[in-house]
Amino acid sequence: MDVPVPVLTPHMKTVHVPTPGMSYVGDAGRLVAGYLPSPERLAFYGGLGVAAILGAIDWPVAAAIGIGTMVARRTGRGMDAMRGRARRSTSRT
Repeated sequence: MDVPVPVLTPHMKTVHVPTPGMSYVGDAGRLVAGYLPSPERLAFYGGLGVAAILGAIDWPVAAAIGIGTMVARRTGRGMDAMRGRARRSTSRT
């Protein structure tokens, strides 16, 4: 005589968390890309590094050139923004 035996499987609730369309890798890539310089500046800094490695210039000189260039670019950008604000404020009067 065959008696049917019910098979009980446990039911587990799962929580589905909605995520944005991008993966963690894509988000991390965008975050890192925001901190990197433009490709032209990256090539310039890379060239300085290669010149220092090959011994064409000493590494302290390469570091000073790289840091000086970064400071000059940031300072120049700040001065342009201040000049633009000054022009806008004087043109309103």
